[in-house]
Amino acid sequence: GSMRAIRKSRNYSIVTLLLQKKMVEFEAQNKNSSIEEIKEDDAGDFGSDFPDYTWEIKTKPFAIPNIIPNKENGEGQDELTRTILKTIAEYFEKAVREVGITVLYTRGDKTLKYTISTIFIDYKKELPSGF
Repeated sequence: GSMRAIRKSRNYSIVTLLLQKKMVEFEAQNKNSSIEEIKEDDAGDFGSDFPDYTWEIKTKPFAIPNIIPNKENGEGQDELTRTILKTIAEYFEKAVREVGITVLYTRGDKTLKYTISTIFIDYKKELPSGF
C-alpha cells in the first residue's frame, strides 16, 4: 500500500525532473537553429544515474486548424481575408514545429510513457510580403 505510493511518487518526481532536463537541453541545442536543422526524431538514455529511464524526441509540422471561411457556404466572401488567412497558415507550416519529448520508464516487462509538448518557432523565417 504505502510503499507502492512512495515508489509511484518518487517515479513521478524523477520523470518530471528528466522531462524538464530534456526540454531545457532541446531548447539550448536548437536556440539558433532553423527548422531544417532540427532532427525529426532523436532518442537516448540518461546514463547510469537513471538506468530505467530513456527518452525520445519527435517533431512534426504544427497543424493549425482550417480557419479559412468556406466559400461554398456563402461564408466569408471577402477574398482579402481568405488570402491573409491562407498566407498565415502557409507561414506556420514552414516556421513552426510541434516538439514532443517523452520519458519512458521501464520496470520488468512494463514500460510507462510520459510526454510533454512544446512549440518551436523559427524566427528567422521571413514573413510573407505585406506583413
